[in-house]
Amino acid sequence: MATKHHWLIPDRPYETYAAYQKATGDNALAKARKAQPDSVLGEIERSGLRGRGGGGFPTGTKWTTIRNHPCKKHAVVCNAAEGEPGTFKDRFLLRRNPYAVLEGMLIAAHVVETRELHIAIKESFKQEIERLRGAIDELGKEDLLEGFEIKVVPGPEEYLFGEEKALLNVLEGGGPLPREAHYPPYERGLGATAESPNPALVNNVETFAHVPSIVRHGAASFRKLGTSDTPGTLLFTLSGDIAHPGVYEAEAGLTLRELFYRIGGGPRGPRSFKAALCGVSAAAIGPEKFETRADFGSLRMINAGLGSAGFILIDDMTSIPRVAQAVARFLYVESCNQCTACKHGLRTASGALDELFDPKTATADDFERALFGARSAPQGNRCFLPVQAAQLIPALMTRFKPEFDAQAARPAAGGPRWRIPKILDFDETSRTFVTDVKQALKNPDWTYADQHSTKRHTVAAEASEGEAGVRLAPDVWHALKELADVTGIELDRQVNEALRDWLKRGRR
Repeated sequence: MATKHHWLIPDRPYETYAAYQKATGDNALAKARKAQPDSVLGEIERSGLRGRGGGGFPTGTKWTTIRNHPCKKHAVVCNAAEGEPGTFKDRFLLRRNPYAVLEGMLIAAHVVETRELHIAIKESFKQEIERLRGAIDELGKEDLLEGFEIKVVPGPEEYLFGEEKALLNVLEGGGPLPREAHYPPYERGLGATAESPNPALVNNVETFAHVPSIVRHGAASFRKLGTSDTPGTLLFTLSGDIAHPGVYEAEAGLTLRELFYRIGGGPRGPRSFKAALCGVSAAAIGPEKFETRADFGSLRMINAGLGSAGFILIDDMTSIPRVAQAVARFLYVESCNQCTACKHGLRTASGALDELFDPKTATADDFERALFGARSAPQGNRCFLPVQAAQLIPALMTRFKPEFDAQAARPAAGGPRWRIPKILDFDETSRTFVTDVKQALKNPDWTYADQHSTKRHTVAAEASEGEAGVRLAPDVWHALKELADVTGIELDRQVNEALRDWLKRGRR
């Protein structure tokens, strides 16, 4: 059927650009270049395409903002730094169909009138980098670059590399540290100065990949798929306690129940689902909400979110306190420490949840301190990470409070730790995801506890010199650190005890 023109994932990977062209028909890039930029832009706007990186922002609106910006020095940037737990769809797409992504970027460059294109991708994504560079060489041999240069820029492993302001920082040679919230890419791009803000168009891998088919077949054809809120197809990653984990393409708007049971095969064995997480970016979804449609608007209406459409399924054999513990630690470790409230709040939440599983440290106020820490994290924040924590951690704790009460009553009975599904690879033969075991060894300053690791990242520590969760003068912080080193005082424990005392006084 005609609407299959807009699907992204072929049955078998396109090995060459010629194979991609044969399968897709008209050359979308050539067609776009023959048209006026405003004509192409109008088609993208009418298509209703929304960003597939997590926010769901209307693509046409973003492109229009860049095109109409008074500063005419622009750049097109593809965010391929996929790192959301439970997500693998961008890498799967790049392995099977890098050509659609590159064509989409070049069409965007035609619309916003720039020859500067960048692909920001994690250095560890070796297979995807190789595919991209090979595909770029093919486009060059086909004379389709026409003076355009597409730079593939490998970057660090940190979660915040995927945040678009931090991503631009990396492209400029810095660390993955988000800029202030009032400096979004469309206001401050690459190499910006006071006189020249150089707005950058940043879109996700999957977003760019949808552009060529819209140019080929038109906005009306694209809108026949999905819903009015979220037209087109979505790439879903299903992981966790599910029978058939994998990456699946389906129309937006199918119900979560269809997605989890018909496509994902349901729970393993005689078990049942008790929650679904969309990465670590929104509140958990309970089974009573599984009739909700998988599109941006419908999931927002139930106080959840579509995010990058990576769903982690949790069954009735999995400890929710262990899940909350892993989520809190991941966000605490991956926060960059530029915003004091975020790092301090998440340290409090993570530490309190850890104490639930240790008879020596478990106390009656662990639950309250974890809630307090998570909810207090987003204050003047530069990025969305602390907001994620404030949404997801309290949602798990309040919805499943009986499990936390039972854990508090028997701290030694917690069972094994739950591993956050930070996905490294997908074995299509066995249909299993390979997850990062080193994540558990990562420290809050982005170094690793693994003594055999030779590569150490210290950006987070360097970015926050003079701060230790609360904002201290540098001389005070260094004096405290020296005292701790000499006497063996555990500063985290001292802070926890002070916070416990403060909470007790606040309840009187």
